[in-house]
This record gives sequence, C-alpha cells and structure tokens, in this order.
Amino acid sequence: MEQINELLTRANLGTWDTWSMQYRVLAVVIGLLLAYWALQVLLPVVLRVLRPFIFLAIILAAVWALFPTEVCSIEMLSKIPRICAR
Repeated sequence: MEQINELLTRANLGTWDTWSMQYRVLAVVIGLLLAYWALQVLLPVVLRVLRPFIFLAIILAAVWALFPTEVCSIEMLSKIPRICAR
C-alpha cells in the first residue's frame, strides 16, 4: 500500500477535484473497461457457483406462489417479513 501511495505522490494527481477533464474522462473510461473485463471473467464463474442456489430460489418461489401458507409455516422462512407479510 505504501508503494501505491508513493506512486500517487510522485504522479502529483492530488484529489479528484484537481484533475483536468481529460484525466477524469480517461480514468472513467479505463474504470469502465476494467469493470467490463472483470464481468466477462468473473460472471460466468459466479453464476456457475450460484446455479444451485438460484435453482432453489426459483423452486421456492414457485412453491410459495402455489402454497403461501404452507411455506410460511416453515420456521426458517416465516422469519422473512417479505415472504409471510399477509
């Protein structure tokens, strides 16, 4: 962390308010490109890991739509106010 602070000090960037418009636009574009790349890399992995939980959530929503009182009788689910607020 000290090395990053030293590089920022040497670059004399200061606070965001002191940056010129060109550097602000460049920083935003680079940030958006990094975010796009991270989504391309991480999203498939995250979805692969979360697939069973997403599947269970869809099943639970379907069962709740058909049998709301029975789902609310499950102790763990009855504590969720959005599901059992009737």
